[in-house]
Amino acid sequence: MRRLVRLSVVALVPACAATAPAPASTATQALATPVIAGATTISDLSLATYPDAGTHDFSADQGQIVVLDAWATWCGPCTRSLPLLQALRRDYAARGVRVYAVSVDEDRAQIPRFLASASVDLPVLLDPGGYVLEEKLKLKLMPTTWVVDRAGQVRFTQEMFGGNLDDVRAQVDVLLREAR
Repeated sequence: MRRLVRLSVVALVPACAATAPAPASTATQALATPVIAGATTISDLSLATYPDAGTHDFSADQGQIVVLDAWATWCGPCTRSLPLLQALRRDYAARGVRVYAVSVDEDRAQIPRFLASASVDLPVLLDPGGYVLEEKLKLKLMPTTWVVDRAGQVRFTQEMFGGNLDDVRAQVDVLLREAR
């Protein structure tokens, strides 16, 4: 099973590297998918923290809206999407929205240089090889962003990056309007 997962994550490299630069227009090429309520939760998910050696348990985010993004240092579109996720974090932090960037890099030594060049200081979690995200959230393409409601249920998934995060922001806005 581990071998099959490894092959599926390695297969992401050419797809990500072959992705054309984002168009200048606001049209998105990303694959946005509303998720059926109750289908997937992150409440039982735990990932290592970076740069400090610790663990983040998503059960601690219960009652908050969470935006979770899978990225890698070898992913060109990730370089363009992470600064937009940082802006999303800045814009929504006061409203209780938490944003996490999950690196699937197997070599964590590449992470500091990548984050510095992208001018990103998001909270970073680690899933080397993407095994946990692939199993739990069906990670297939890079980058992938999930929007999670206050109950810990994945409500929206955006695979790839089409130049903006308008659909992600719209989903966060929907969840913020929902009664607590």
